[in-house]
Amino acid sequence: LFSDQAELDTLLTLKRPQYLEAQKTAGDRELELFMAPFSSDQTQGGALVVIHDVTEQRKSEQSRREFVANVSHELRTPLTNIKSYAETIVSAGDELPRELHDNFMGVIINEADRMTRIVQDLLTLSKIDYGKMEMNISRFSFAKAISNVYEAARLNAEQNHHHTMVFHCEDNIPDVLGDRERIEQVVMNIVSNAIKYTPDGGKIEIYAGSSGKSVFVRVTDNGIGIPEKDLPRLFERFYRVDKARSRESGGTGLGLSIAREILSQHRGEIKIDSVYGEGTDVRITLPAAPPEK
Repeated sequence: LFSDQAELDTLLTLKRPQYLEAQKTAGDRELELFMAPFSSDQTQGGALVVIHDVTEQRKSEQSRREFVANVSHELRTPLTNIKSYAETIVSAGDELPRELHDNFMGVIINEADRMTRIVQDLLTLSKIDYGKMEMNISRFSFAKAISNVYEAARLNAEQNHHHTMVFHCEDNIPDVLGDRERIEQVVMNIVSNAIKYTPDGGKIEIYAGSSGKSVFVRVTDNGIGIPEKDLPRLFERFYRVDKARSRESGGTGLGLSIAREILSQHRGEIKIDSVYGEGTDVRITLPAAPPEK
């Protein structure tokens, strides 16, 4: 810790107690040292050194700074677009063709909706972080919940993207104890990602089943896939593999983070496997409810 002997000598030669603070590194750890020299007529003297490992604190501070920077960037982009298009509409007045006027208004509405989604996701994450997200726990049919997601997503997938969507469901899948709305939200997020990141005319399959004391749902697609280097970072807040396409499709970069947190509160888990250029396979697992008496 004291590679510089002069630094230690300076501390020890102080004639009166003095509280000093220093920052040090030891390998990949960051340390704070609080030092107070002492001496007496009977002793040569020395120093009291209190070492505090602040590695995790520094990482947390860095993550917080990055998070604030990301939030600022994500909100600034739609705000800039809204301001730009609104100024064009105002300055052009009646000279702006009706079709162009309507297109510009459409952009403004879409960007406002995007900001709303970002704020809603941020509020959800804030509630999760502070343990204030309320869960409406009840017993529900897992098979029915996944079927609802399939039916809700199928129209968009087939009509707007010409995808083929297939739903497979095992018989006698156990119920689940949890917040049905939150679980459906998680699965819908995964299905929506599959729809967005599969080129038009692709195939998306949803498979619901059970294994032992767990139930699961798999969502597979033959879309663009995810590069291997990006897989470990998928659950980071605001992390996007394809930033341009994600923003274009209205993504906030927070969906997977929220999904993992919700599943964690249900003692569930999510696993993502993907081959770039071939497709993605997402598996969500949850504990099955005990049999009804």
